[in-house]
Amino acid sequence: MNFNRQKSISKINDFASKGIPFLFIGDFEGENCMIEALENLDEEEIKFWVNGKHNYLKSESLVFEVKLQKSPISFSQYKLAFDNVQKNIFQGNSFLTNLTCETPINLNISLLEVFERSEAKYKIFLKDKFVCFSPEIFVQIDKEGKISSFPMKGTIDAALPDAVQTIQNDKKEFYEHTTIVDLIRNDLSKVAEKVWVEKFRYIDRIQTNDKQEILQVSSQVSGLLSSDWRENLGEILFKMLPAGSISGAPKEKTLEIIAQAEEYTYPAQFEKTNYNRGFYTGICGIFDGETFDSGVMIRFIEQKPDGLVFKSGGGITSNSIAQKEYDEMIQKIYVPIV
Repeated sequence: MNFNRQKSISKINDFASKGIPFLFIGDFEGENCMIEALENLDEEEIKFWVNGKHNYLKSESLVFEVKLQKSPISFSQYKLAFDNVQKNIFQGNSFLTNLTCETPINLNISLLEVFERSEAKYKIFLKDKFVCFSPEIFVQIDKEGKISSFPMKGTIDAALPDAVQTIQNDKKEFYEHTTIVDLIRNDLSKVAEKVWVEKFRYIDRIQTNDKQEILQVSSQVSGLLSSDWRENLGEILFKMLPAGSISGAPKEKTLEIIAQAEEYTYPAQFEKTNYNRGFYTGICGIFDGETFDSGVMIRFIEQKPDGLVFKSGGGITSNSIAQKEYDEMIQKIYVPIV
């Protein structure tokens, strides 16, 4: 069930060409992937929800208020990583870099309950490992071979005065979002023809466990695949990985910057293991026999030997302000349970 990059490509191509429905989960680096026919999944070990398609029956649970306590790294520690990223940006090595870290948390419900009670487009539960409840689409492919990606970049508290206008007029947010849209256009151009921006900077509203509403900005970029896309689905996916919205531009050099900068961002109590993204910011999705639907695994809680950690982050540009980025990283630590 676990495969490296090359074996994953072959397995995906085999399943898709034969019309076999399957689940795909890949880590950030695309080197550790889980691929299994839906009919063979052990729902005690792996549960999924992909835009309404799922493999579980909701269990009975006590309905009570969710309490999530955060213990983020200090601002001074975060700024070490932030400064490393911005130095590279000012040197011209990157235009946009996605910087992430992990935050120890305490929860009064189990990861399984988080999975079952969360409202999100994409949800994945791996027993004793992690739960993901992501609002962000990676790519969707319809029966005719139209492929669409939906980069999500830009977050603001909906309770702020004129929140929609504020985020739409923010020059830093506009530049960051435009950069990602351009990167996604380039990624789709590697696999598709006639690539175009179908929607630009629309607003999604998300409710959090602390009754807060946040706004997130997305776009839709689409293209047309060849008629034999199912036979080549593995190559199509891996040519676009990792997702541009959680890496940056230019992608290859930015990935080097991420690997270096994120060494600064692990919490002190987990310093022996250091920080790595693992499956966080990877991809999850299903092929249903005819179409493919996948999400970027943001909004992610991982079970570690020392306890639970919530992984979150955001895009850094030359105009970014460290305190604002630090606050946004913490703001994204929530569970979408109302």
